Formats: sequence, C-alpha cells, structure tokens
Amino acid sequence: MLTAVLIFAILPAFLILGLGLVARAVAAQRPKPRVVQYTPERDSTVLRDALLVDADRRAASAALVDLAVKRKVRLLAGEGKREPIGVELVAGAVLTAEETALLEALFGPEHTSTRVRRFSADRRALAGRLKSLLLNTEHALARNGLVAERRVTWPGVTLTVFAYLGMLVEALFLVFTIVSGEWSALIATLVAIAATIATIFVTPSSWRRFLPAADARREHLAGLKQYIELAEADRLRMLQSPSGAELRTTVAAAPVDAAAPEQSDPVTRFHLHERLLPYAVIFGLEREWIAKLKLEHAELGQTNLATLGDLVDVTAEIAIAIDAAGSVVELTSAVGDLADGTGNAIGGVFELFNL
Repeated sequence: MLTAVLIFAILPAFLILGLGLVARAVAAQRPKPRVVQYTPERDSTVLRDALLVDADRRAASAALVDLAVKRKVRLLAGEGKREPIGVELVAGAVLTAEETALLEALFGPEHTSTRVRRFSADRRALAGRLKSLLLNTEHALARNGLVAERRVTWPGVTLTVFAYLGMLVEALFLVFTIVSGEWSALIATLVAIAATIATIFVTPSSWRRFLPAADARREHLAGLKQYIELAEADRLRMLQSPSGAELRTTVAAAPVDAAAPEQSDPVTRFHLHERLLPYAVIFGLEREWIAKLKLEHAELGQTNLATLGDLVDVTAEIAIAIDAAGSVVELTSAVGDLADGTGNAIGGVFELFNL
C-alpha cells in the first residue's frame, strides 16, 4: 500500500505543487530597477501604476490618498474608530476623468453614508464598483499596449483541476489505509493531501501579462519603491534631518537628469516626498513613509515658519484616517459622505457637476 501511495499520491501531489510554485513565480513578473527614481513619471496615474505592479487591492485607496495629497479632497476622520471617514471636496478642485470615476465608484447612487460592514450587501456593491473601475483602468492599459487584453488563466485552471482530481484519489487511499491500518501509508496520504491543498492556495487563478512596452514603466516603479525603502531605512538608522545622511545612499544611483531631493530646498523636498505617499501606499510602506513625512514636517516648521503657514498638512489627516479605518486597504470601505467645502453632502458626482 505504501508503494502505491508514493507513486499515485505523493509523487503527483508534489509535482503539481512544484508547478503551482512555478506559476506563482511567473505570475509575479517582478522587474529589477536599473536606477533609483525620485518621482513618478509625468504621464502616469496612481491607478494605472498600481495595476502595473499588481497592487490591485491597494489601488483605490492609493488613488484616494493621491487626491488628498494633491489638495483636491480632505480626509476627515470621526472621533471614534467606528465613525465613517468624511471626504470633503476642496473648493476649486479640478478633477480628471479617472479621478471622477474613482469618486463615482466610492460615492455612486448605491453608496451608504455609514461605514461598510464586512459580509454586507453594501460591501459587495462597493467591491463590484471598484472592480469595474479597475477593469476599465486595465482596459486603458491594454489600449496603450502595456498589458495583454486577456489575462493568463490556463495554468491556474489546469492545476486546480489536477488538484481536485488528486484529492479524489487521495481520499480513496485515505479510506483504504485507515481500514487496513497501515499507518505509514496513512501518514504519506495525509502529506499528499496537504501538498494538494497547498497547490490550490499557491497557484494564482489568473494574472495579467505585461507587454514589452510596459517594461520601462515597471522598472521606473521598481526604482521608486527602492528609493522609498532606502530613504526609510536611512531615517530609522540616522534619525536626522532630511538634508543629511538619509538621502546619501540613493543619490549615487540616480539618473543623470533627475533632480535629487537633497538638491532641493526643504519645502520643495517635503512636497516631493509628500507626492510619493500614494506610491508608498501601493508598495505597502505607507506607515513608514508617513512617519518620515511627519519628521520632515516638524523639522520644516522649526526653520521655515513663514513658508509653513501656507502649507496644509494633509499627512496628519491621512494618517488619522488610515488609523481610523484600521488599515489603508479598508480606507475605501470606511468613507462616509462626500461633502463640499461648506459641509453640505453631495449626492454623487453628477450632482457635483450639476449634470
């Protein structure tokens, strides 16, 4: 019995598990940065860049943070953690079509003014609207020749089918080994079942295929992530001013035509770093980057009090909103009403433009 289990259960189970791990590695398509980058590309948007690095779960929240960083909206957290987060449209803000689509997805006709509860119909409706938003963004990337029109699905489907067929065979072996009392064969069968279940979890169901035209953009984003990671590591290590050592490790790797942040005045440097906050959200480094911005803001206030008076510190508002939401991924689920600068609720984006 043990020999049969090894041949017909253990061997196939670990074979498809290995193929699942290979599929996962291929699906990652991780680009390697050639140089450290300090700013996003000029013609990029946060939503599109999020999809180019497969950060779909963080895309909408990063885009909302981007609106706050650009001073187009304000994120106003309530007093309690269960209170919805208000979104206030700044007077005179000019929204792009993509930004309008984001607000329509968040505050469309089906939006509720309360926080969306887990496993509720409202949460499913919000997830559906955001999925449509990301799908439209992916179609835009396909039209620009950056991603293939169809996702790669056959490896995930094939391996999942093999996994379920393998579990049927393993279930038969499980019954036979229990009846016969062959404990070594029983343990081997349980190992095979565990490997088969692991295959289902590690194998991606589908992934987008990036075309050669996207390589330069993805390498740029990888360089941007490297800069955020290096700057944060220097902040933790040195804990000194932004004009000091926390930028030295990256300047040598910068492209020749790039304006290194350390070459800018403190106010410009703060705004450059603040502009990277949505990308820190994309890369999962938002809390570390917010801590860095708070440090720079405090040091800026000690030396540039006159200039600081003209700045609106959105970093603190964003940090409070993320804490109130519980995590940046939950930020879009925690928003309440969309309001204008006077506090009046806006019934939707169509009302916003008086359409």
